Amino acid sequence: MATPQYHDTPDIVIAATQWLMHRYQQTACRTLARLVEQHLRWIERHASDRRLAEASQRLAAQWIAVSRTPSAGCDALPASVH
Repeated sequence: MATPQYHDTPDIVIAATQWLMHRYQQTACRTLARLVEQHLRWIERHASDRRLAEASQRLAAQWIAVSRTPSAGCDALPASVH
């Protein structure tokens, strides 16, 4: 499967948020949860872009479902990457 090519910031942030959510589902790592929440806040702040407005709602709903997974306590990643 070919890696998708992203050419602008909204696409990159949406893809990164989806990847972080997927990794959180696998690990239940609190640090990943913080990173997802940072990305969701960034998307929400920039929701004047139509793609980000749609993604903000969709990803926020997905995160509610995903984040119900109990945390395993992984703190290997830095608290803030941004």
